[in-house]
Amino acid sequence: MKLWRVLMTWFVVGCMFFSAGFVALAADPQLPPTKLKIAISNDTYPYTYLDKQEQPGGLVVDWWRTLAKAQNIEIEFQAVDWANIMELLDSGQVDIIGGMAVTAERQQKYLMGSLVTDVHSNVFLHRDLVHVNTLAQLAPHIVGVVKNSGNIAAINSKQPGLTLKTYENTTAMYDAALAGQIKAFVTMDRLTPRYPEFERLNQLYPVFKKLPLHKLELTYGLRKSDEQLASKLAQWAKQLPADLTDKLQRRWLSGASTDDSLLLSLSVGNQPLMGVSPSGQPQGLLVDLWTLWSEKTATPIAIVPDISSSGIKSLSQGRVDIHMGYPLQPSSGTDLQSAYQVYNFSSSFYYPKNMPVSSLADVKLPVGIFTSAGYYQQLRNDFPNLVLQQVNTLDEMLFAVERRQIAGFFGSDLVMQHRLLLTQSDTYKALDYPRFNSPLYALVREGNTMLANKIAQGFAALTQDQLEAVEKRWINQSDFAYFAKFRQQVPLTTAEKDWLSQHPQLKVGVLADWAPMEFIDENGQFSGVTQDVLHKLNQRLGTNFVAVPFQHWDDLQQAFRDGQLDVVANMSDLPERRKYAAFSINFWPLQWTLISHNSTAEISQLKQLQGKKIAVLKEYQIAKYFELNFPTIALLHVESLDEGLKALQRGEADFVVDTVVSSGRALRQTENRNLRMHLPTDMPTYPSLFAVRKDWPELLKILDKGLKTLTEADRSEILDRWFTVEIRQGVDEGKVADLILQIVGIGVFLLALVFFWNMSLRREIGLRRDMEQKMRFMATHDDLTKLANRNLLEERLTQALHQHARHHEKLALLFLDLDGFKEVNDRFGHHVGDELLIKVADVLNHCVRKSDTVARFGGDEFVILLTAMLDKDDAAIVAEKILLHLSTPLQLSACSAQVGASIGIALYPDNGTDSQQMMKAADSLMYQAKQQGKGCYRFSQGATSAL
Repeated sequence: MKLWRVLMTWFVVGCMFFSAGFVALAADPQLPPTKLKIAISNDTYPYTYLDKQEQPGGLVVDWWRTLAKAQNIEIEFQAVDWANIMELLDSGQVDIIGGMAVTAERQQKYLMGSLVTDVHSNVFLHRDLVHVNTLAQLAPHIVGVVKNSGNIAAINSKQPGLTLKTYENTTAMYDAALAGQIKAFVTMDRLTPRYPEFERLNQLYPVFKKLPLHKLELTYGLRKSDEQLASKLAQWAKQLPADLTDKLQRRWLSGASTDDSLLLSLSVGNQPLMGVSPSGQPQGLLVDLWTLWSEKTATPIAIVPDISSSGIKSLSQGRVDIHMGYPLQPSSGTDLQSAYQVYNFSSSFYYPKNMPVSSLADVKLPVGIFTSAGYYQQLRNDFPNLVLQQVNTLDEMLFAVERRQIAGFFGSDLVMQHRLLLTQSDTYKALDYPRFNSPLYALVREGNTMLANKIAQGFAALTQDQLEAVEKRWINQSDFAYFAKFRQQVPLTTAEKDWLSQHPQLKVGVLADWAPMEFIDENGQFSGVTQDVLHKLNQRLGTNFVAVPFQHWDDLQQAFRDGQLDVVANMSDLPERRKYAAFSINFWPLQWTLISHNSTAEISQLKQLQGKKIAVLKEYQIAKYFELNFPTIALLHVESLDEGLKALQRGEADFVVDTVVSSGRALRQTENRNLRMHLPTDMPTYPSLFAVRKDWPELLKILDKGLKTLTEADRSEILDRWFTVEIRQGVDEGKVADLILQIVGIGVFLLALVFFWNMSLRREIGLRRDMEQKMRFMATHDDLTKLANRNLLEERLTQALHQHARHHEKLALLFLDLDGFKEVNDRFGHHVGDELLIKVADVLNHCVRKSDTVARFGGDEFVILLTAMLDKDDAAIVAEKILLHLSTPLQLSACSAQVGASIGIALYPDNGTDSQQMMKAADSLMYQAKQQGKGCYRFSQGATSAL
């Protein structure tokens, strides 16, 4: 019994100790909290706010959610008006104020945490305040501000004496602005989209009218007594990813749809180059150019409108990635660099027409010039007595002229002519002299070489036709056009002209025996395709490219490496050559072909060449392609095409490889009439490039400008010239005449000989004609599916649009993307994927009329042009027919494949009046169809439909 009592006593004592320890453990301030109550403002977009579903959102909210997830703790947000937020913390109802700006007063009262992000407060101005460009000019106006916000101290320190009116929250302040009670108010980077009348507010207070006020450090606040919690939060904050703030800023401050989007700064007020619509949407020539660039590089972009100076500051701070067009190249030592010259415009001196000004020498008052003008120093040097006053915006210029503060200003001819046209005004005139060229550069941050190269490569890939089409959309006056002048004379910058003047002759290495690309003709003159290209470049660039022929490629390469040549034509871009050469854009795609005896069976795929012997120039890139991909093919290296053809005639080779152009010319020779050409579907195409001395980047930029002016018309002209060479006769007609006179007795034999020779010649001409038709077909059709390619589709669409506009008819463009193709291609291989694409092409052809066009746009994307429609239902019928046929599995060699399609349907003239608008609309609608579950089609209006 005593033992039992002793055990019970020890049990009770143990429980007491355990309970005491548990209580002590629970009260240990060093243990991390498991739940935090966080107070946030319900209306401080984009940092903390409640969305339309009354859920917390914003940059700061995402920051706290990321921290909570990383530490596995629970958080609860309590959203209130900012005016009441500190009361929650003071009364102990919450643990933390989630986002508050650092001020001296708050630092004395609260524990302030580590930096969450920088906040840029701004004064938003009513669009009618045209002449208000500084805080000082706000003196006659009432400025709205939220009660208890850090913006009150910021604006009082920046511009004391302004009349401020406080509001309980942002919504009340917005209401007052719309009611006309105030014409300016202070808020963060952007207006709140959840505000019921956001669209109207955004139009009256456009983002580009804001005046930067102050940069605040946004952090969090705790009570002074919560030192342990503050220490723990600081420790957790240090463990967050280093790039978290950057990603959150991109998501919430830029409007970017994804973290991968590039942010572009746009300088507003510069229409038609760049600006915003009345609803705040970016628009203009540069916006369209960058949209093309985005499509070409498959890179999503988001455009942030701002004034030039603010846009440059945002780029320096890393808040945007690119300035889309700035007229001043950064000087050395700055944190910015130019990536590409995207455009060029002229600038003239504008003055009121009632002022007697015949030259700048007549001007007595100061002259306005934009802060960003690249010709500032040149103007200063040319007119040392002129007083120059730098200004940020055109509105400021016009305001200063009206107040007689300046006599006039230097402005863009494009922008001024557009402004005068819109206002139907003729109050300003322009001097003919001086007139300055102002290049517009895409700018990136210093050291971002990868992005700079991507920008340059993307723009270099845009065709001259695309550039001119964009320009025509925005510029009607040919005098001010930039791209349109490239056809005759490429506009070069002053620096580029100076460089060419210092290099009056440029030596181009070429081959002397590679007809018709490069060769010495019977008169000893260099001729061929390359010479024609050089001639056009000299005309359009003002250059003096001089061809230097070489008999052997090795000698030409060595001379280039030794610096004896400045440029080499038709050189492949190989890693080992980049040590001494830089390469131009592709100016002439080289299609390779095979030559064999007429008796050789048709070669449709390269795998049929296994075990054959092929003669090929040893320096051709195609030779390396065969060595790598077809090791069983024996290669016979030759010095020229003629040597290869002789080897073929002697039976030393089964085939000769060369370009279509060179092979076509060679087969026109009578001695080669027993030979034929093969064009396998998997024969590679290589780009034709100019190699330029690596230490002459200036020449490469100039050369690329010239090469971009080579249009399809130019190439066709050159190609026709070298494909219509007369067939050389193998018999001397003079000797034949003498022979007939001397030996009349063999006349009958000669007539028979001529008859059979003519029969052979006709057969030869027929074969050549078939070959040329086949090559033309290849140029306009997809190699795999034999459907029309992009070029032919663009040509037919443009023609159809002209015809339908004239006759007021409807047409439709169906953009189709296969659903499920990637799975088949990845699982069974590319050869099965190719087989599937061919089957789909047959289905599409079956679903349309012969007068319609089915084109393969690329990959698993197809485009269908339907002409002469009576109603949009005609397009719907075709789309439904396609979906119905694709609902049946397609039998392939390796499997039975089930694929579907998402179809976007653009209608003329509802969705556009030119080919680019139609294509863009159809593409966009196709993505909408994909997002709505695939296997359906979509018009821009009305419901989707699916099987």
